[in-house]
Amino acid sequence: MSIDTLSFVQSFKRANSELNHTLNRIDHPDLAIKIHYWGFMPRHFDNSEHKHSFFEACYVLSGEGFYIDGSNEYSLHPGTLFLSRPGIQHQIKSTEGLSLCYIAFETVESACSEIFNTAFQLLAEQANPVVREEGAKPTELLWLSLVSLFSPSSSGGSAPPLAITLNSMAMSLILSLLTAHGPGFYIEPHEKKRNDEGTSMIHQAELFIKDNISRSLSLELVAGHLHITSRHLTRLFRKYGHQSFVHYVQEQRVQRAKDLLLHSDHQIKEIATLCGFESIHYFTRVFSIKIGVTPARFRRTQFTEGRFDSNL
Repeated sequence: MSIDTLSFVQSFKRANSELNHTLNRIDHPDLAIKIHYWGFMPRHFDNSEHKHSFFEACYVLSGEGFYIDGSNEYSLHPGTLFLSRPGIQHQIKSTEGLSLCYIAFETVESACSEIFNTAFQLLAEQANPVVREEGAKPTELLWLSLVSLFSPSSSGGSAPPLAITLNSMAMSLILSLLTAHGPGFYIEPHEKKRNDEGTSMIHQAELFIKDNISRSLSLELVAGHLHITSRHLTRLFRKYGHQSFVHYVQEQRVQRAKDLLLHSDHQIKEIATLCGFESIHYFTRVFSIKIGVTPARFRRTQFTEGRFDSNL
């Protein structure tokens, strides 16, 4: 399928602005999704090797490139879906640039039914990271439909889509990933996992970190709060948190900073302190690596310009 990327630039701007400000969580009776960020980028080149504690689902509108998932490399073409899973090292490479749509999200386990918790756990463990052609069709159509909602020609070119439409489409998009990339809702009895001491312990650690994000949070401090050794806490984060203790704390600091930049009048220096960064320079460096723009630019544009190549 051939797509004129330039025709989507204005749609990308509107989608970045609207979705990153208004659609950060979806709640249904059996499933709750926390959305960390949306992205609509007309030209994406190489990025550094990295990993997340959450899912990041991407769709290639146009361009060619490669996706590295752990030790495996996959080619990317128009119409390709690729999914980065929690704790898996990954990287995008492209010399000509890829036109991408993406969403970063995680489930809110306490607000989800057992079947959804298990389905997304299986997605994290067994997902096919790259899907092409027929397997991508339902999700591909949802991405294209979502982008079309923000076309300047829709709604008179000014009014944003109705919230109920965006919520329904976003939930459909995320649910489509279960069948596009993973086993869907089919669960063998022996694959069901029970909550154990480890998952309970890591949950307590995560709550303590979020509640004390402005403090200097060392591994020893959190382990002491849980009455376990630092080595044991390190193992828990690797096994259940899908990343290191340091990376998890950094992500929580950045997410808190993102919320304060969007929804408070605090100065950037104050936000750095409130989020536990030792200096404004360190805050700027970490935030820029995680989000792709500096805190000042993130607040100033609030994604109204989108994250795309200025030459377009």
